[in-house]
Parts: sequence; structure tokens; C-alpha cells
Amino acid sequence: SIWIFTIMIRIVITIIFCLFFFTCFSQKYYTDIGEIKFDGSKAAFEPIKATNNNAISIIDLKTGQIAAIININQFEFRLSLMQEHFNENYLETNNYPTSTFEGKFKKFNSDDLNENYKEYEITGNITIKDVIKKINTIVHIRKMKNQIQIKSDFSIILSDYGIGIPKIVFKKIDEEVKINLNFVYDKKN
Repeated sequence: SIWIFTIMIRIVITIIFCLFFFTCFSQKYYTDIGEIKFDGSKAAFEPIKATNNNAISIIDLKTGQIAAIININQFEFRLSLMQEHFNENYLETNNYPTSTFEGKFKKFNSDDLNENYKEYEITGNITIKDVIKKINTIVHIRKMKNQIQIKSDFSIILSDYGIGIPKIVFKKIDEEVKINLNFVYDKKN
């Protein structure tokens, strides 16, 4: 019985050590105020732009993995009518309230991060309206004390995600929408 007690103590100490180790040396960073801007405007017409400052994302510097979730109805437009059409007619937020991204940095080494932006390629899957598409893009990332900042610019094609543009507004809305990301992550404890 002393032998079993000794083994149990060793198991408990090992579990406590592992929990302490993973907590102390965790390289996960989190944000719930990620900024996403999009521009679906055509040059000669009224700007079709919106901003969402509530994207949620986590990044693991050890593995180079990143994930994000965006509440679509939190995009804010200059005109409330644009926002209404966006949510009801185009993105159908009652049926598809969120968009997600899951990806990984290529050739990523967190030891190379400092106050200066470094450029990395990222590959992953974007889900919009339950349609999943692979994306490869460039991100700029830097580390500032206990924060990580990521910036990126890329485009998506609306029809790739089943988002149709009615003929009446086809000349005003660009099929290729430009996306701008600016996320500042805090170390997750």
C-alpha cells in the first residue's frame, strides 16, 4: 500500500509539474478586438466599406497555428441601409452569423519575432456562408513586449462563397472584395 501511495504521489507531482510547465511556457496569444475592414467598392461609385472591431482570434507561436471567428453582423457601414442589405441579402446573417479562419504560418519561427514586422506566408481555410475555401496570403507580424500584432491585406471573390450581386447593383459592387486585417493579441494565461 505504501508502494501505491508513492506512485500516486509521483503521478500527482508529475501532473502539477506539467500543468505548471505548460502554463508558464505557453505561447498562446488572444484577441477579441481584432479589426477587419473590407472594401467592395467600384471606383466611380459610392464606397461600399465596413469595419468590424470585434474579431476573435488566437495564435499559438509554438506551432504557428492561428484561428479566428468573425461575427458578420458586427460589420459597421457608413449607411444603415447598406448594413441592412449586407446582413439580410448578401451574407444572410440570420442563417450564417459567423465566418471563420483556421490556418498556419509557413516557415514560422517565433524566436525571429521582434518589434520590426516580419513577413510570413500563411495558408488556411476561410469559411463564409458554410463555404470553405483555401487561401494563401502574406501577413506581417511583430512582437511587442507581451503582445503580437498581425497585419494583412488580401482579396476574396464573392461568387466563390455563394454571394451573388443583383444586376441592379452589379456596377456598384466589386466582385473582388479587398480585406484588411489588423489584430493585436495579448498573451493568454
